[in-house]
Amino acid sequence: MGGRTHGDKGEPLIQSRSSNLAIGTGTLPAREQLPFLATKILPAQFGGLVARPRLVAILSELRAKRLAVIKAPAGFGKTSLAAAWAEKLEQSGNCVGWLTLDSEDDEATRFLFYVSQALHHACPDVGAGAIGLILENNLIDPTAILSSLINDLAEMEDDVYLFLEDYHWLSASRIHQTVAYFLKHAPSHCHVVLTTRTEPSLPLATLRAQNQLVEIDAVALRFDMQETQAFLDSTRPGVLELSDVQLLQRKTEGWPAALRIISSMRSQPGFRLKEYVHNLSGSQRPIAAYLTEMLDGLALDLVDFMLRTAILDRLSGPLCEAVTGSSSSRTILASLAQCQMLLTPLDNDGVWLRYHTLLAEYLRQRLETDRGVEVPELHGRAARWYASHELWTEAVQHAIAAGDFDRAISWIKNCAMTLIKRGDLFTLLEWQRQFPDELMRGQPEVRLAIAWGLALALRFDEALKLATDIEGDIAAARLPDSDLLHECQAIRSVAIALKDDSERALPLAEDCVSLSRDPWTANVASNVVRFGHMQAGDLKQFYATPWIPYSLEEDRRNVFASVYRRCLQGIAEIRQIRLAAAEEHYREGLRVAEQYVGPNSVAAALPASLIARILYEQGHLDEAEALVIDRASLINSAAMLDCVRSAYFVMARVAAARMNLERAHTLLERAENHGISRGWGRLTAAATAEQARLYLNEGRVDEGAACVDRLERLARKYPAPRLCAWSEIQWDHKLAYAQLLGRRARPEEAMTFLRELQRETEAAQHRYFLIRIEIRISALQLSVGKTAEATDRFRRVLAACAHAGLYQIILDGGSLISELVQMVQRSGSISEHLMSYVDRLVAGSRRAPQDRIVPISRAQALGGLSARETEILKLIAQGLSNKEIARSLDIGPETVKSHLKSVFTKLGVERRAQAVSRAQTLGLVTTQ
Repeated sequence: MGGRTHGDKGEPLIQSRSSNLAIGTGTLPAREQLPFLATKILPAQFGGLVARPRLVAILSELRAKRLAVIKAPAGFGKTSLAAAWAEKLEQSGNCVGWLTLDSEDDEATRFLFYVSQALHHACPDVGAGAIGLILENNLIDPTAILSSLINDLAEMEDDVYLFLEDYHWLSASRIHQTVAYFLKHAPSHCHVVLTTRTEPSLPLATLRAQNQLVEIDAVALRFDMQETQAFLDSTRPGVLELSDVQLLQRKTEGWPAALRIISSMRSQPGFRLKEYVHNLSGSQRPIAAYLTEMLDGLALDLVDFMLRTAILDRLSGPLCEAVTGSSSSRTILASLAQCQMLLTPLDNDGVWLRYHTLLAEYLRQRLETDRGVEVPELHGRAARWYASHELWTEAVQHAIAAGDFDRAISWIKNCAMTLIKRGDLFTLLEWQRQFPDELMRGQPEVRLAIAWGLALALRFDEALKLATDIEGDIAAARLPDSDLLHECQAIRSVAIALKDDSERALPLAEDCVSLSRDPWTANVASNVVRFGHMQAGDLKQFYATPWIPYSLEEDRRNVFASVYRRCLQGIAEIRQIRLAAAEEHYREGLRVAEQYVGPNSVAAALPASLIARILYEQGHLDEAEALVIDRASLINSAAMLDCVRSAYFVMARVAAARMNLERAHTLLERAENHGISRGWGRLTAAATAEQARLYLNEGRVDEGAACVDRLERLARKYPAPRLCAWSEIQWDHKLAYAQLLGRRARPEEAMTFLRELQRETEAAQHRYFLIRIEIRISALQLSVGKTAEATDRFRRVLAACAHAGLYQIILDGGSLISELVQMVQRSGSISEHLMSYVDRLVAGSRRAPQDRIVPISRAQALGGLSARETEILKLIAQGLSNKEIARSLDIGPETVKSHLKSVFTKLGVERRAQAVSRAQTLGLVTTQ
């Protein structure tokens, strides 16, 4: 087919692949020239792509199908995925044609001309005839062109893949008919891949029914957490901690374009990725610039619609119609969804959608800047629409935003208790902050809900005062409804219990359980009763406390009470060292919370913090830390004492296990101060006792003694003549004092304290604390030479721990406990199951010698690090990569790696982020 010429110059019109794509134009009968850009049939080249095996696995199904559609908005990596797949197919020996489309290709003949060129470039035996037909007569029936292509393809033995990039540029029905004809009649070894921002006008339903279609949408294209981590590791290795990566993942929602933009900013002087991630929003450059370009490509009416609906957290056709006042709102919303303008469906039917978080932030900022005067009216319209549909929470929020406070107050009563029961405490309390007390006086239901919210948000004194005020109003008004008084009493019992005064809260709550006719009030009070019985050591009464079962629908409305119950049940099981049963309760609580109010809710933070403690005890340190580190602020702000204590325990112990003892002490100081600010003596005591344990294990006896003195003062401040929550303060003091006495070579006195403590915890049925005592007694016996007694006792401890699934509690016991483990291992007089457990402990103790090593001091670190190593450490803290450090210091990357290895060794860390954290703790580097 090489004999056809162009004009009189003898230039070949059609050249094979080996001719290096020299085709420039073709001559049409009317002397028009058909331009040809060789770059349109060459796939884009990408470097440093993140491997995405889950998507490759989906695309690999294409070999048995006709069509693959990769559909998503701009910036979701459609082209890079298609190009990577095309390259993989070509490397496997397949014929791969590529065509990048644009708006000028929206004409059937031109489209087929480029399709023919793409296939001819991939397979020299395909497409020459079709190209010739087009050049002879541009009015030729497309079916004739298609027949020529299909006949050529039928002669091929290898699989042929045709990639059509940016198919959304094509709107001509003739082109869609042509592609549909091709899909129907091409041989089975011919496959088509489309990348598009919109739904293509092709018979997709038929292809789905025939199982001939592969689909990848924006949801699938979003980077998951693992892919985001891999992307950052390839571009900014070691700069962000896990919590920062998780934050970035949430804010970008895995949008590849945003991740690439953020990563590209590393070259800007003074740029700090961690700080940028924490402040990231859609109104920040360069994200805002990218979104501006996206909107500039849309029609003005679409942009106007997006700006005016940006005030909404979720979108539906009727709602948008009410807000914009435009009867075409449903059509516009459908058009935006069709254009894939970063809209996420919120239900399976596509009735409700939302803008991507970054896009919503950008739109709101632009709305405020361009037409801020319209904003109150837009909120007012939204408020009235939500109210007409009895969606009261959203109605109130928009009424407040519109400045319509009278209407907002009149609506709050319709949703106040719903928010409390779902655990959405801060929404209601934020509303309360915006309204004067006098406006609330005539709203008893709202005031009761606020009192509940204050109590559950741990604002104890405010809750107690408001409950008293409401009781006074009831008495003054001579209201006959005793249920309101019972509710006030229940609120009081909850506030006192959450303040950790279990003994005073118990009788108040018992009355409410028996007298209240409201299931929510009775069940919340029953949780207080459970808490009181558990802290009094009366587990029989704990399990006998009644609970009014909720229906599935009520479960959804009463999340907080159900989650609290599960947490308390788990805590009771932990006291009896039944970890599996405890975890089952916690997991069920987490399931309910995540299902009904979401994984980032206060309700979900409660069981998550307690699950973390179990994971830690089982030796899964990274998983334990990951559960609490992102939820730390939620746990601090609204979690009950045991959850806060569990979270700080896990974070501090994990830091110590990684030999970052400075961070462990910092975390424990925070926990101690948090306990002081809340009036939680039990939390303060637990944190102080943990600090004493660390100091004494490190050989820092004076600091340990100071902690014991603080514990003694706490024990006097929170007396516990009878078993109650405060008894644990006394236990923490006695256990720490016994350890101090042992360090001061006063073993007899230490043993006296431990024996007394042993009797008290046995009476309280607190077997977990009893295990801790038995471990300390074993260590004390070994220290005074009672080896046989120590070994015999410790063997029983190991058997109990192995049966319960406790592991880390042994490793954290210190050097004497490590010796005892090895002695039991050498004795050989244990069962095979216990020997397996002991072998694991021995291996673990060799990996985690933190309790036997004195931590590095600032002076030691400064003396140990060379000037170059210190310089490199500071550059790491600024977020520079190895290559950037090498360029900055005019040294080779391998030299940087060598210095880093030395820095890691001297600081006792394994990763860049750990090195920075340790250096900051020691004051070697600072960050803004």
